[in-house]
Amino acid sequence: MSRNAAVGRVGASLLTISMGAAAAGQPPLLLEHRFDLPVTIQGHFDHFEVDPAGQRLFGTAVDAHQLVVINLETGQLIRSIPVDTPRAVVYREDLGRLYVTDGAGALRIYDSKSYALVKSLKIEVDADPIAYDPANGHVFAVNGGDKAGHKYSHITVFDSVAERQIANIKVAGDEVEGMTVEANGPRLFANARALNQIAVIDRETFKPMAIWPIKGAKQNTVAALDEQTRRLFVACHEGHLLVLDSDGGKQVRVLPIGQEADYIAFEPSSRKIFVSGGGGHGWVDVIQEEDGDHYHRLGEVTTEPGAATSHLVSALGKYIVMAPSAGNRPARVLVYKIASEQ
Repeated sequence: MSRNAAVGRVGASLLTISMGAAAAGQPPLLLEHRFDLPVTIQGHFDHFEVDPAGQRLFGTAVDAHQLVVINLETGQLIRSIPVDTPRAVVYREDLGRLYVTDGAGALRIYDSKSYALVKSLKIEVDADPIAYDPANGHVFAVNGGDKAGHKYSHITVFDSVAERQIANIKVAGDEVEGMTVEANGPRLFANARALNQIAVIDRETFKPMAIWPIKGAKQNTVAALDEQTRRLFVACHEGHLLVLDSDGGKQVRVLPIGQEADYIAFEPSSRKIFVSGGGGHGWVDVIQEEDGDHYHRLGEVTTEPGAATSHLVSALGKYIVMAPSAGNRPARVLVYKIASEQ
């Protein structure tokens, strides 16, 4: 579906986003570096993590079967760690640990300095999205589902200090995508994409709290929270950003975005929403939240075709995009400076 077609399906009463804002002023992201990676890193990337203090990027090169460690100042490859099917990664600077979901059916734990494998914890196949709860050090990893032969999925919970499994949460639907953790409350929000709904889970008791159906959009993939305005932003693969009341799940806005959204972040200090996807030319949409009910687009930045995954690094004032190799083009890391307030 084209961008215009997606916009056309959105009711005027729901759409309060100023398209003209994109044309005024400078772009919301300014390209600083385009680093070409070695030709041995072929194929696409899944979600990645950044070490701001050490200026390192930990990238999951899925098709190359590597966790790649890249110097963000020079673009040089520091280390390549063999992993069967790396999908997502959490970095704990305080413990010097990397927690990597392996689609082959494991949570792999690595030393972040020596890059040695510390421990491998078995879970079901198709382990993919991961989330970290800084309040108690728990790591949540999605696994199972369709590739495991189930009509349901699991969110397996690990104690990142003890490095052991502590719970296994069953979620309806054979495809669960991105999760987000509430800082000032007990909830975990998981995108049960196969059923077009949000599963709300108590991350202290590991019990389900609610199911919120998604309406007017399909393939909900990733989500982010603004806890001040009590809004949950849900990016859908087919071109919509939903704004939900995070108290009860009521949909309050539907905003147009690009196709194949795969990453979203909300920056509380600037009240900006960053969404990226690999559809078409590759894109990042930056949207300003004025309040819980009003938004305007600051601009759309063209990246690279297939460049779905990205990462907001507020500590560095950077936004980083990973682009897959294609044809004669090598895989790339694009480093953007976040523009000042417009």
